[in-house]
Amino acid sequence: MGKVGTFPFGWVRGVRGENWQIIWDPKTEAIIAQGAVSKQIIQLGESSKWMDAKVYADKVMSNPEAFFGEKLESKTG
Repeated sequence: MGKVGTFPFGWVRGVRGENWQIIWDPKTEAIIAQGAVSKQIIQLGESSKWMDAKVYADKVMSNPEAFFGEKLESKTG
């Protein structure tokens, strides 16, 4: 079996002055947001299955503050 990489699901734009790419890593099962400029990484959740990770990522993209607004506050304070 070949090497499995990460799956980028989309972007959250303009949160705290940054654009965040939502990424799932099947090896670690982590769903993360990575800042486009700062390269800061924030773990948002976990999933062992692609479809569950996709659903989670879609929820994050439709309402980003509900998922990582608090995590951003704690990292930038």
